[in-house]
Parts: sequence; C-alpha cells; structure tokens
Amino acid sequence: MFCILDSLIILQVGGLSELILQQNDITDKTISIDKINDNIANAVLGLINTVDNGIIIIMNLIDPYEAPGYAMLIANGNDNLKMSSMISHINSKLWRLMRIKGHENRQIRLFDLNGAIVDAIRGLNTNESFTYQQKNMTSLKAFDYAYYNQWYPSTMIHYKIAQKLVKFLEDL
Repeated sequence: MFCILDSLIILQVGGLSELILQQNDITDKTISIDKINDNIANAVLGLINTVDNGIIIIMNLIDPYEAPGYAMLIANGNDNLKMSSMISHINSKLWRLMRIKGHENRQIRLFDLNGAIVDAIRGLNTNESFTYQQKNMTSLKAFDYAYYNQWYPSTMIHYKIAQKLVKFLEDL
C-alpha cells in the first residue's frame, strides 16, 4: 500500500501508429523497432531517474490484430507487417527493462494492457465497428461491439480495462 502523499505515475507506451504508418517507407523493419524500443526505454528511464518516491506503472503496447482496421490493412496488401511479432518483441524488451539494476527497491510495475484488452473484448464483435445505421438497431446492440471505429475500443472496453487497472493497483 502506498501513502497518500506518494506519486502515482502511469505511462502508456506508444509506437503502434509508427509501426502501422511507416511500414511502406521502411526497408529494414528492425530499425523502426529499435527506434521505438529506444524511445520507450528513454521515457521509462527518465521517469525512474527523476521520480523520487511513489509508484510508476508502465502499460505495454497493445496488439491491434482484433481491430476491424487491422483486417482492412491486411486486405490492402499489407500482410507482410508481422505486427503481432513486432509488438511481442517490443513488449518483451519492456518486461526486461523493468528489471533494471540499481532500481530493484523502487515501485516500478508493468501493467499488461494488451492482456487486459484481450480479456475485455472476448466474446464481442471485433469483425466490424459499431454503427447506429443498422437494421433492427436497439440501444443494447452497442454492448455487442468491441470497437466504435476501425481502431479504437468502445467505452465499455475502456471501462473493463479501468477495472483491471484498479484491481492491479489495489494488489500492489
């Protein structure tokens, strides 16, 4: 448990849009992954080195393979992205970064945002995004969809992720 005066800093790492948008321009994909890894490591180390007390929570990168927009990306001939393996590589480096020598006594934790999203969308429609322009539309149909557009999870998914994060923080 942490004192009320302690800081709580939550960093959601980025890099997903760079992986998706830059693939057509990059011939050596490892350069992109290395640059993303370096940016994440610099941000995390910057936090660790400047925050004296409190808890630092790092959220890992999400894999968008279930998003309706990812299917469109594949349909447009971008099936060579290997997005899941790149994200897995980045996330594994992030796990290793949490075990930095000299900072073992610090309250630095990794929240598995990717796992939380996978759990939250289980059983929901991930093939298409929600739209009000459907036959037989009812207000409850919105709860059947994981995404409100091609890439972004619905409010219900955000709520489920928030519940998991609260539980994660309570268990610290």
